[in-house]
Amino acid sequence: MKKSILFLLGFATMLCTCTQKPNSLIGTWTVDKVNVQFDEQRSTPELVKQIGEMEKQNVILISPDSLLIFNSLEGETKGKLSLSKDGTLTCNDNFFGIWKGENIVTRTNSPLGEIVVTYRKK
Repeated sequence: MKKSILFLLGFATMLCTCTQKPNSLIGTWTVDKVNVQFDEQRSTPELVKQIGEMEKQNVILISPDSLLIFNSLEGETKGKLSLSKDGTLTCNDNFFGIWKGENIVTRTNSPLGEIVVTYRKK
Protein backbone atom coordinates (compact mmCIF):
# COMPACT_ATOMS: atom_id res chain seq x y z
CA MET A 1 0.00 0.00 0.00
CA LYS A 2 2.79 2.43 0.92
CA LYS A 3 4.58 1.66 -2.34
CA SER A 4 1.41 2.47 -4.31
CA ILE A 5 0.97 5.80 -2.56
CA LEU A 6 4.63 6.71 -3.06
CA PHE A 7 4.39 5.72 -6.72
CA LEU A 8 1.28 7.87 -7.22
CA LEU A 9 2.90 10.84 -5.48
CA GLY A 10 6.03 10.45 -7.57
CA PHE A 11 4.00 10.13 -10.78
CA ALA A 12 1.91 13.21 -9.90
CA THR A 13 5.06 15.19 -9.18
CA MET A 14 6.56 14.10 -12.49
CA LEU A 15 3.42 15.17 -14.37
CA CYS A 16 3.43 18.56 -12.69
CA THR A 17 7.09 19.22 -13.48
CA CYS A 18 6.68 18.08 -17.09
CA THR A 19 3.82 20.47 -17.75
CA GLN A 20 5.54 23.47 -16.14
CA LYS A 21 7.58 24.35 -19.22
CA PRO A 22 8.08 28.00 -18.22
CA ASN A 23 11.16 26.82 -16.27
CA SER A 24 12.69 26.10 -19.68
CA LEU A 25 12.31 29.78 -20.50
CA ILE A 26 14.51 30.91 -17.62
CA GLY A 27 17.92 32.07 -18.77
CA THR A 28 19.66 34.15 -21.41
CA TRP A 29 18.42 34.11 -25.01
CA THR A 30 20.57 35.40 -27.86
CA VAL A 31 19.80 35.96 -31.53
CA ASP A 32 20.09 32.87 -33.70
CA LYS A 33 18.58 34.18 -36.95
CA VAL A 34 17.36 37.49 -38.34
CA ASN A 35 15.06 37.68 -41.35
CA VAL A 36 14.49 41.22 -42.62
CA GLN A 37 11.67 41.27 -45.17
CA PHE A 38 11.58 44.85 -46.42
CA ASP A 39 9.95 46.17 -49.58
CA GLU A 40 12.81 46.33 -52.09
CA GLN A 41 11.43 49.51 -53.62
CA ARG A 42 11.37 51.31 -50.27
CA SER A 43 14.73 50.17 -48.88
CA THR A 44 18.27 49.34 -49.94
CA PRO A 45 20.35 46.19 -49.42
CA GLU A 46 22.63 48.25 -47.17
CA LEU A 47 19.71 49.23 -44.95
CA VAL A 48 18.52 45.61 -44.72
CA LYS A 49 22.04 44.51 -43.75
CA GLN A 50 22.37 47.29 -41.17
CA ILE A 51 19.01 46.46 -39.57
CA GLY A 52 19.99 42.77 -39.44
CA GLU A 53 23.28 43.58 -37.73
CA MET A 54 21.53 45.80 -35.20
CA GLU A 55 18.99 43.09 -34.37
CA LYS A 56 21.78 40.56 -33.75
CA GLN A 57 22.80 42.59 -30.68
CA ASN A 58 19.49 41.92 -28.89
CA VAL A 59 19.46 39.76 -25.74
CA ILE A 60 16.50 38.45 -23.74
CA LEU A 61 16.95 37.65 -20.04
CA ILE A 62 14.20 35.73 -18.23
CA SER A 63 14.43 35.31 -14.47
CA PRO A 64 12.75 32.69 -12.26
CA ASP A 65 10.29 35.32 -10.99
CA SER A 66 9.01 35.86 -14.58
CA LEU A 67 10.84 39.14 -15.09
CA LEU A 68 11.74 39.68 -18.75
CA ILE A 69 14.57 42.04 -19.58
CA PHE A 70 15.00 42.86 -23.27
CA ASN A 71 18.29 44.54 -24.14
CA SER A 72 18.70 46.14 -27.56
CA LEU A 73 20.66 49.01 -29.05
CA GLU A 74 17.60 51.15 -28.32
CA GLY A 75 17.83 50.45 -24.58
CA GLU A 76 16.48 48.12 -21.95
CA THR A 77 12.86 47.09 -21.50
CA LYS A 78 11.64 45.24 -18.40
CA GLY A 79 8.33 43.63 -17.65
CA LYS A 80 6.33 40.75 -16.27
CA LEU A 81 6.40 37.75 -18.61
CA SER A 82 3.33 35.58 -19.19
CA LEU A 83 3.03 32.42 -21.26
CA SER A 84 -0.25 31.15 -22.71
CA LYS A 85 -0.97 27.51 -23.56
CA ASP A 86 -0.38 28.12 -27.28
CA GLY A 87 3.15 29.47 -26.63
CA THR A 88 2.29 33.15 -26.91
CA LEU A 89 4.56 35.30 -24.75
CA THR A 90 3.33 38.60 -23.40
CA CYS A 91 5.25 41.21 -21.47
CA ASN A 92 3.15 43.53 -19.30
CA ASP A 93 0.08 42.24 -21.18
CA ASN A 94 1.55 43.23 -24.59
CA PHE A 95 2.40 40.65 -27.24
CA PHE A 96 6.13 39.87 -27.18
CA GLY A 97 6.62 36.74 -29.28
CA ILE A 98 6.05 33.00 -29.60
CA TRP A 99 7.89 30.32 -27.65
CA LYS A 100 8.53 27.27 -29.82
CA GLY A 101 10.42 24.91 -27.51
CA GLU A 102 14.03 25.74 -28.25
CA ASN A 103 13.28 29.15 -29.78
CA ILE A 104 11.59 32.43 -29.06
CA VAL A 105 10.39 34.14 -32.25
CA THR A 106 9.55 37.83 -32.38
CA ARG A 107 8.02 39.80 -35.25
CA THR A 108 8.22 43.54 -35.76
CA ASN A 109 6.23 45.34 -38.43
CA SER A 110 7.36 48.67 -39.83
CA PRO A 111 6.35 50.80 -42.80
CA LEU A 112 9.19 49.15 -44.76
CA GLY A 113 8.23 45.56 -43.93
CA GLU A 114 8.70 42.88 -41.30
CA ILE A 115 11.62 41.77 -39.13
CA VAL A 116 11.52 38.22 -37.75
CA VAL A 117 14.09 37.41 -35.07
CA THR A 118 14.67 33.91 -33.71
CA TYR A 119 16.34 33.60 -30.32
CA ARG A 120 18.00 30.51 -28.88
CA LYS A 121 18.81 29.89 -25.24
CA LYS A 122 22.50 30.35 -24.44
